[in-house]
Amino acid sequence: MISLRYHVVTIVAIFLALAIGTLAGAAFVQPALQRELQNQTDSLRRDRDSLRAEVDELRTEISGLGSFADAVAPMLTDGKLAGMPVVVVTQTGVEDGVLSEAQAALANAGANVLTTVSATEELVSKDQATQEQLATIVGEPTAPADELPGLAAQALARGLSPSTSVVGGDVLDKLLSAGFLAPVGAGPSPATLGEIGQPGQVVVVLSGGRGEGEPVLAPEAFAVPLVESLATLHVPVAAGESLQNDYDYVSILRANGADGTVTVDDLDRTMGGAALVLGLDDLIATGDGGAYGVKDGADPLPPVA
Repeated sequence: MISLRYHVVTIVAIFLALAIGTLAGAAFVQPALQRELQNQTDSLRRDRDSLRAEVDELRTEISGLGSFADAVAPMLTDGKLAGMPVVVVTQTGVEDGVLSEAQAALANAGANVLTTVSATEELVSKDQATQEQLATIVGEPTAPADELPGLAAQALARGLSPSTSVVGGDVLDKLLSAGFLAPVGAGPSPATLGEIGQPGQVVVVLSGGRGEGEPVLAPEAFAVPLVESLATLHVPVAAGESLQNDYDYVSILRANGADGTVTVDDLDRTMGGAALVLGLDDLIATGDGGAYGVKDGADPLPPVA
């Protein structure tokens, strides 16, 4: 019979042979593998350097275009909305650059901005007393809490429309007094509140924003129903967001078919401000809205008359 010692020697020999074979193979394979990895690394570095050069060139071109736009846009929009009454509605989370560009573009166009207000997080408050107060203002005392921001948007739209019996200043004043809207700047005077909702008025609604996770006040909760309600009531309305926008806003309106609405997806840029003014000018003249900016399906600017 084969002894236990023979088995042990045989097993040790097998493992020794495997070890020697592995070492011998590695002596030949490893250098080749290292050369291949080095070649791939060198190729990736060349690609990276090439892409960096292209990015630098594009940045230079964009910078040049931006300077050109800064110089030309004011001339394109100067006086285009002379005397046009405008209400601007923004909201918590909208970047300062979007509001400032919209204000600058409207001022250059000669628009008469009656007031600028911002929707606050109180619209989505979890406090029951706050919810009941909002429900009372919008005339829906039994409405579920998650429907209240949209109902507030619809009530505000009716107040901003001359085609309804709602007194616009009253709705706006109640929402401001309760903290659901906050004035940007001095806020509307009693005389200004009396002008809200008159014929010929235009509304600009800004939303979107930057951030991680869910926004405090989602565009679809308030801004989207506000724009869509205004369009349904035939109030000239424009919607604007920043180019680097993390929360869907303009894209939702476009997907829903924003007929009779101007949408601008780069309103933090000078060209976006020009598109806002020229789009509103065209909307008032023809009743036709348009999608403007740089994102899919948008034109850089409306046709310049």
